[in-house]
Amino acid sequence: MHMKSISNDKSPERRSRFVRAPSPHIRLTDDDREIIRRVGQFRFLRSADIARLFPNRSPRKIIERLGNLYHAGYLDRPRSQLDYFASSGSAPIIYALGNNGALALAEFANAPVPSSDWTDKNREVKRPYIHHALLVAQIMIGFEVALRGRQDVSIVDENSLRSTLPERTRRANNPWTLSADLRHGATRHLIPASPDAVFALHFNDVGRQSYFYVEADRATMPISRSDIAQSSYRRRLLAYLTAHQAKLHTQRLGIDNLRVLTITTSAERIASMLAVVKEITKGRGSNMFLFTDIAALTAHGNPLTLPWLTTSGTVRLDVPPRAASIR
Repeated sequence: MHMKSISNDKSPERRSRFVRAPSPHIRLTDDDREIIRRVGQFRFLRSADIARLFPNRSPRKIIERLGNLYHAGYLDRPRSQLDYFASSGSAPIIYALGNNGALALAEFANAPVPSSDWTDKNREVKRPYIHHALLVAQIMIGFEVALRGRQDVSIVDENSLRSTLPERTRRANNPWTLSADLRHGATRHLIPASPDAVFALHFNDVGRQSYFYVEADRATMPISRSDIAQSSYRRRLLAYLTAHQAKLHTQRLGIDNLRVLTITTSAERIASMLAVVKEITKGRGSNMFLFTDIAALTAHGNPLTLPWLTTSGTVRLDVPPRAASIR
């Protein structure tokens, strides 16, 4: 694919937010490639979160560059966000891949040229999915930012972890899914538990890793339902617990410890989730499940040193656990 060169846009503020202006041909820089890769990784990203990924660049310059990439077709701006600008006019713009960005990603990976129209795909995605993806991105970028400058611990991302999985698991459509065999009365239900994100923390001093599944809960499902065949957060927690007790994380993923981080909408919802953990463990509780809410995470600013809530108190993530302590 022939890449073209970008000239500086002298008046990005005069361009329409959601109508592409005629754009000069552009040559992608290393930062442009990283922006495109990250938007492809998370599916949707706010301009403010993209700027957080480039601490050595001026946020204003990054935002101007995003405008250049949008008008050149490398990025897209989903139109479902239009109402936010109609009401406030100042919300960070949400970006997705454009058709040229998808072509560029294929070229970077030496992969087949995509046949789908990404503008159409972005138009069809519903707003709840977009905001769920944005929350996952916010959480994972928060971990990256928190680890900058730390020598004792580093993050291992999902792609790197995938390469370490047993071959049979690695070939699966969703290698991270742990399916639990749950019964409701006389009926057996095979319930898949699939995380929103996966990562590990590598503790350099002890040569040990802690593994985490991430659940971004926007309070769109009830905490509990009487019928286990229907989705609820209780069913999700029970599936994770049952899979863990059956040691599926060891058999399927080849790891010796796994914890589930839930980031939800309020302290009240956390209290209900902790009560569910107590109930499904018959009062024993479990430090496999850790909880916080968006407001607490934002106020504290560092997910590694944040006191995450469990049924037995609080824990920090930047302390390597012993495998036997996770029950």
